[in-house]
Amino acid sequence: MALIFTAASTVYFFNKQHTLSTEFHSLKLLAQDIAYHDEVLTMSTFVAALDGDKRWRERYIKYEALLDKSLEKASTTDPRIARFFADTADANEQLIAIETKAFELVSQNRRAEAVKLLKDEEYQSYKVAFSTGLTNAINEVLNNTQYDIDKSQEERGFYLILSMVTSFIIVLVLWYFLIRYVRLTEKAIEGIARKDELSGLLNRREFNRILTYELNRAHREGSLLMLIILDLDEFKQFNDKYGHPEGDSVIKTLGDLLSRLSRRANEYAFRTGGEEFAFVATCHDRNEGLVFCHSLCEEVIQLNIEHANNPPYGVVTASCGIAFAEQSETPLSINELYSRADQALYQAKHAGKNQCAVYEDKNNVETDQQHRVG
Repeated sequence: MALIFTAASTVYFFNKQHTLSTEFHSLKLLAQDIAYHDEVLTMSTFVAALDGDKRWRERYIKYEALLDKSLEKASTTDPRIARFFADTADANEQLIAIETKAFELVSQNRRAEAVKLLKDEEYQSYKVAFSTGLTNAINEVLNNTQYDIDKSQEERGFYLILSMVTSFIIVLVLWYFLIRYVRLTEKAIEGIARKDELSGLLNRREFNRILTYELNRAHREGSLLMLIILDLDEFKQFNDKYGHPEGDSVIKTLGDLLSRLSRRANEYAFRTGGEEFAFVATCHDRNEGLVFCHSLCEEVIQLNIEHANNPPYGVVTASCGIAFAEQSETPLSINELYSRADQALYQAKHAGKNQCAVYEDKNNVETDQQHRVG
């Protein structure tokens, strides 16, 4: 009886904790997606107001739909979140209205007015209200879920100790495996919170945290910080032809490559979403960063992964946008540095792909032709 009770209690609580942990992990990933999509919408609107390119509107529409899907999925994952999203609905609607108005001004070639609209205190207040509401929603549910996990552990411990009265030896063995499981679970939760599961690289949340730290450190120490955004060329066509499992394999292979290239201090590699990656490092000078970016593109093409829909190369290639945080400038924010690298990436794509482009001052992005991979 004691053995049966011990085994039944263990199975019950193990299953309960596994269910709670799975929900916890899912919400963590959804929180990362929501934060990323929200930032992309803001960045797309602001950059469109700066350079007037119509493609930013297309990107905005795409990520607006992705954000809506993520919000809907989060609400269905845990009904408690829906209440918080309802509280931020008005702020979200106002943000969409202002951003839509900004795009209309851009289409009328009134970009200065669009920039002023986006910098207005009203827009910023709605932005803070929406972001804070989302953060509070996810955090409260995650805290409640974590509390349930902790409570489950406490209950499990209680019943296991109770079983020790009649089956001391059996309970000792089960307790050993229980503690081991708890430690592995905590380690897995910590890893999921920091890393992208598919590529093994740091995730978007860590990208925001580390880049903020590195920008501040570089400013204090007077060093040169480099941000590279890498995007696989024609990757949608790759998935269409070879299938998503093969596409996932390419993402994992590139993750292994970037992990190998980011082993020194102050070097970090991230998967920021889809087929987009980021690399942050401190450089002695700009030329060192350009040489590294060139070698990175070469490393990708030397993987020799077949990609028939990527002419004229016939293999998987990558384009890179580089931006530097210069010490002569006013300290940049994450969004400003990311926007610069993203503009450079767009230029590299537009110039023929499989190459690097560096952001230059005065809103001028120049492709470094000598860093085009052959």
